[in-house]
Amino acid sequence: MVNRSLVKLGTWLAFVSAVGCNVSSPPKTTGGVEGGAVAACPGALSVVCTDFTTTNIEIASLDGTSMSGSFVSSGSTPTGLTTALSGDVDVPFVPPASGRVLLIDRYGTDVLTWMTLSTASVLAQLVVGTGFDSNPQDYIETSATQAYLSRYGTNASPGQQMYDQGGDLLILNTNNYSITGRIAMPEENTALHPCPAGMNWVGSDVVVTLQRFSSDFSMIGDGRFVGVSPATNSIAWTVNITGLQDCGRVYVSPSGKVGAIACSGQPDSSGNYDPTGSDIVLYDLTQSPPVETKRLGLGASLTKSVQPQLAFASETTLLALTYGNAGAPTSGDTAIAVDIAMADSGAATVTQLASETMADQLAGPFCSPGCSEYCILADSEANTILRWQFANGTFTAASNAVVDPSVGLPPIDIGGLL
Repeated sequence: MVNRSLVKLGTWLAFVSAVGCNVSSPPKTTGGVEGGAVAACPGALSVVCTDFTTTNIEIASLDGTSMSGSFVSSGSTPTGLTTALSGDVDVPFVPPASGRVLLIDRYGTDVLTWMTLSTASVLAQLVVGTGFDSNPQDYIETSATQAYLSRYGTNASPGQQMYDQGGDLLILNTNNYSITGRIAMPEENTALHPCPAGMNWVGSDVVVTLQRFSSDFSMIGDGRFVGVSPATNSIAWTVNITGLQDCGRVYVSPSGKVGAIACSGQPDSSGNYDPTGSDIVLYDLTQSPPVETKRLGLGASLTKSVQPQLAFASETTLLALTYGNAGAPTSGDTAIAVDIAMADSGAATVTQLASETMADQLAGPFCSPGCSEYCILADSEANTILRWQFANGTFTAASNAVVDPSVGLPPIDIGGLL
């Protein structure tokens, strides 16, 4: 069974990525771009285009229009690259404060690659598999010298080398690019592994979502996320999401006061999800640990499962996605606007913005409130970037942004660059 939420490359991208090899005619790279210092607004976006064998990274402006058709591709050979990039590469959700590009080479490769944004050269690479398939998921810098890396995989036979347990956060020294420790993630059910995935900041804590699967993915636990204190490198609190499963990261509203998490429900062997375990849940982030304030009831009302990726278009509006049926060629993903302003007094208002005829075709919603009037997402079926202008609580469809036609690979994810 393949977990569809893991097949998609990333949720939001914070930098550039490059994957795989076997590119018959790789596009000429356009090299580095200026940037590399954390700013209030991202200067540009990365668009991941891939057929899961060959990948190209396009750089786009905040409104989704192309700026550089091929920043890095599977055929690129950046200076200093010693371990070849695989076909399953992702990047951090939170832009690294250091301004460095960080590539996460996932299952089967388990390597981190730090790069310089302006020159596209490699600074260092680090093996994070420590003797097993650790399947690294997300990276977040917690200080000028320290970062956390979430490792989804759990080692069935640990004890052969340092830090080889898995199901944890690795603690990394970002000065010398080394592993200095680990933080074990909690799991009381011996049939399950914690499966730490996406991370984000909530106040001064790093919040980590635990997806809680058995080793063969036949069993799943209810949703959970934990807060980790970088001051002590320990778990500060735990929040359980009873009755919902396979949840994404916690997304934070522009004010920092409201959190939202989307749960897809239990997947079956075909990769379809049970909508009875799916919903979007809101949290009061002014309290520690965060306190659940509302479940929107979307799985039941839509009879579809919500994808784990979200974007806050404003303090009271979410851009969300639902899954189509993987076995039905005419039942595809949909993009929806979710107005949560009246959620306390009734069900949230849902408006369908776009739909596709095939499953797993819409991904990577990206909004930047206060920085851009546009919200965009990747449509791999149409090989384009869908765009809306958002103002006064309303999405207005704008013309689609064209993905570089010289490459010909479909876009599957979008995220912000520094």
